[in-house]
Amino acid sequence: MLNLKGKSVLVVEDDEMCYLYLKQIFNLTGCGLLRAETGKEALDLFRDNHFDIILMDIRLPDIDGTQVTREIRLSDRDIPIIAQTAGNTMDEVEKAMEAGCSEVLVKPFTMETLFGAITRHYGNGITPV
Repeated sequence: MLNLKGKSVLVVEDDEMCYLYLKQIFNLTGCGLLRAETGKEALDLFRDNHFDIILMDIRLPDIDGTQVTREIRLSDRDIPIIAQTAGNTMDEVEKAMEAGCSEVLVKPFTMETLFGAITRHYGNGITPV
């Protein structure tokens, strides 16, 4: 378990069931959580808020998650962006990494896998519970 109290997380996810799963996981950490269902909404929320971590779906209904990541990287090179995708092709994983994602998780993934990724890329700002 991770203690993310005082941290802000943006979850970019258009699928309701996937979002509810992630919401349950993040509720255990004590973080603040905002959701974007589209790439445009993600970019708007990113411009108007401070986030410590972004969980980025790759397949979105409007702007591809890799393009959203590229846009975010123009103004923030350091924020951990952990991609999540249902596609498990090496091509999709490579595109996400080239766009600037810190790591790519293939759905379905476990809470432990997600927490491991967060710890690897934001380890200095979190504590285990």
